[in-house]
Amino acid sequence: IEDAKFEAVTLEQIKAAAEAGDPVAEDKLAERYIMRMDTKQAEFWYRKAAAQDYAHAQGKLAEMLLNRARLSFGLKPDAKQAIGEEGVKWAILAANQGNQLGEAKLAEAYSEAKFVTQDWIQAYKWAELAARQPGSMFNPAGVEARSIRDSAVLKLSDQQLAEARKLVAEFSPHSATKGDIPVPAWVKSIRLSGLSGPAKHRLAIINDTTFAVGESNVIKVAGKKVNVTCQ
Repeated sequence: IEDAKFEAVTLEQIKAAAEAGDPVAEDKLAERYIMRMDTKQAEFWYRKAAAQDYAHAQGKLAEMLLNRARLSFGLKPDAKQAIGEEGVKWAILAANQGNQLGEAKLAEAYSEAKFVTQDWIQAYKWAELAARQPGSMFNPAGVEARSIRDSAVLKLSDQQLAEARKLVAEFSPHSATKGDIPVPAWVKSIRLSGLSGPAKHRLAIINDTTFAVGESNVIKVAGKKVNVTCQ
């Protein structure tokens, strides 16, 4: 069923179409659950639509997960990180298709540096793209985007700002590729803390684990087990 046609159909018809696997119907059904404060069912149906590359559902799912990671105080840090990183993943998929909410959430992630490495050039790019969307003066995503964009302007040099504006000008909606995936925030926690041994047999100490050249080991970083190779 096309998106516009849902304005004239009943909830029963939306539910039937969603259960038949229509991503637009799944997204609309999730919205109905949101209106009834049933976030569990809303997330279920947003996930169904998002898995079919429906950008609006991907943006909403990103928002739900990032809010949960930010506001769920009872969660352990590694659980928060996992939820936040999943939220960023959905934001990337939505943003690269031109979804405003996905763009705003991705800009937020780049500015806050909680789940990806901080990058004010990327924060400006996605915030500016979101701020340019129709109706952005009045909806929450547009307001958030303008605030992040202005913060980025104050952080960036003239050269960096020119680079960010170029990225905005060059952007066209597309399906996300590997090159669109940002560096996770936990990567900055992998550190070389020292070197030991004679020059010919030098050992590196990375996060309290000793590595020879070319050696790989699993270390724990931000609650994750990460395979690291010393080059």
